Formats: sequence, C-alpha cells, structure tokens
Amino acid sequence: MGFGVNRAAMLELLAEAMEVPVSRRPAFLGRFQHLQRLSLIEGISPGRGKAAEYQAHHVMVIALALQMLQLGLTPERAVETINQNRARVREAIGLAVSREGNISPSLFWFDPSVLTKFMDESEFSDLAEATFDFGDAEESMRMFKHFFVDGYLQRSAFISVSGTLWHIVGVLDGFEEGKIRPKIAEQSLKLLAALSEWFDSSDPAWTDG
Repeated sequence: MGFGVNRAAMLELLAEAMEVPVSRRPAFLGRFQHLQRLSLIEGISPGRGKAAEYQAHHVMVIALALQMLQLGLTPERAVETINQNRARVREAIGLAVSREGNISPSLFWFDPSVLTKFMDESEFSDLAEATFDFGDAEESMRMFKHFFVDGYLQRSAFISVSGTLWHIVGVLDGFEEGKIRPKIAEQSLKLLAALSEWFDSSDPAWTDG
C-alpha cells in the first residue's frame, strides 16, 4: 500500500492542510524551495522526463519544517534543527501512527530563542537544536507544566505532529457529515500505512533521506 505524490500535488496538499490562502501560495512555494536548497529532503533528483515523487515521510518532514517556519525559525534553523534531531523526528512521526489505521497524539517542542546564547562547549550552536524533544499527550502536558507552571523555562514552542497529520488527512479524504474530525478513508489509510511502514523499516537514526 504505497503513497507517493509529485511536487505540485504535495505542495497543494500541504498548502491546503496549513490553510495557506491562494494569495500567499507564491511565498509558500518560495519557503519550500529554500528548504530544498538546504537539502531538507535528500535523494530526490528527478531524471529526464520523470517527475520527482515524494513519499509519505517526505511529506511529513516538509510539513513539520514548514510549521517551524510558521513559528518564526529561518529555513536554515529549521533544517539544522531537524537534521540534528533526525532520530527524534522519526520517533515523533512513528508515535503519531503507532495505532494501525488511526492517529495518536504526538508533539515536539523546542526553544525558538534567537537572542539567548547556548553554552560555549556544547555540540549544538542553537537552542532550538539543543532543546528539541517529543512525547505523547501525557508527556507533553507534563513538560508544559514543568516548563511554565513550575517556572523552569521562559518560553518554548510546541508543534503537534498528530494535529498536522489530521489536517493532511482532512485534505485527502474530507470530513464525515456533521463531524469535526476528518474521516480516515482510502487515501489517508495509504498515507498512514506508508508512514508506519517507513518507521518500522527505517534506520533508528534515520540517515537515509
């Protein structure tokens, strides 16, 4: 049960899922092209007369990078943060598709600070890279309380992997009449199955693009 889309279809899918108005689509395309120039997704090089095909995990990684841009990270910081935390990004996606044919709560978080300097001897040069982590609903709520109720942090950015996936599902298969949540039907099942298969078969360090 494969899932693959060409670039135009992938961009249309994500623009609709992220509710980007038509007037902002050129800027949306520009952000994507910038991410690609930074090699967010490696290994996609269409041959003569052959369009590039984006697999399910490519679509999710691009969507999550675009969500990071929505929060104010530059394309450079978004790509570097993902590249430095590829194993965690893989796990966060895997968590979202851990129930067959359904979507489970999964979030990741990081400090988006631009001005705050991280420790000099760290392997990380950016707080977003250094503070990146993920969890399910229970862990996310626990961390939110630790960060803000207990006063451990001044700020953090949360992105819902599962929420992003639900919005993509809504574009693929629409909504059941009278329902708020999208329906999981033919196209969505292909997407979820492909993501689950990628998670199960990929390197835990996710080094294969």
